[in-house]
Amino acid sequence: MMKTAVDTLGGARGLIAGLTASWVKALSEPPLQDVAERILPPSPAQKRDVGADPSGRPENMPPAVLANRVAVGLGHGGLTVPQRLRLQNAIHYGTGAGLGVAYSALARRWRPATRGGGALAGVAIYAGTHGSVLPALGIQRPPWRLAPAAVGWELTSHLVFGTALETARRALGGRR
Repeated sequence: MMKTAVDTLGGARGLIAGLTASWVKALSEPPLQDVAERILPPSPAQKRDVGADPSGRPENMPPAVLANRVAVGLGHGGLTVPQRLRLQNAIHYGTGAGLGVAYSALARRWRPATRGGGALAGVAIYAGTHGSVLPALGIQRPPWRLAPAAVGWELTSHLVFGTALETARRALGGRR
């Protein structure tokens, strides 16, 4: 009985940590994009790639593209831009919450998962999404075929996510 209560509390902490980290990541993306594009300016064509321009084309980010493809695949036709943006937020925060629960459970059982203050988790999440699953699903090009600026800000935003996730987990009572 006690183990179940501890697991439930840990899951709630992970969920809150994941939502918090998702919010921090979302806040970090516009300034990271701005800096990356000043250092490595993308071409106009590169800015049209899926996931390359959250500030200018938020409806073209991977969660919005995924939501639209699912809607089309289910026979509902294409989604409007407002629908894509609403679903994108739901996917972004839902994924973040799920990652928070999984990360918190892993961190409780295997302390090396927290190395780098969560930064390694952020890199692993980037590799597991933008580096493999999204290209495999045909949603986004692999990182080596995207504009360097897009890879730079997106990877950095995942580092921010990982460190925010670990910071929130610890603030909520997670073990070091």
